Amino acid sequence: MIKVKIYTIMELKKVCGQREFELSIPEGSTVRDLLSLMINQWGDQLSVRLYKPGSDSVLPHIRLMVNGRSIEFLKGMETVLQDGDEFSMLPLVAGG
Repeated sequence: MIKVKIYTIMELKKVCGQREFELSIPEGSTVRDLLSLMINQWGDQLSVRLYKPGSDSVLPHIRLMVNGRSIEFLKGMETVLQDGDEFSMLPLVAGG
């Protein structure tokens, strides 16, 4: 097992109950595996805030990052996580 530190803000923080926490996941797990584990734990409250309805596509206003880099610039949902990685789920904020 490896440990990954999770960071969240705003409505995702409310669902998860805290801004940052650690989860233990099997070695070789991907971002997709981590999100599946988290949805198993927090259910639809988390799922509807991350995914487009009826799909496994992440909502366009959610940024998923590993060690400060967007997964778009890594291997996307298939990015393999390592022990000690920091995973961030960040809803983009706009305002004026």
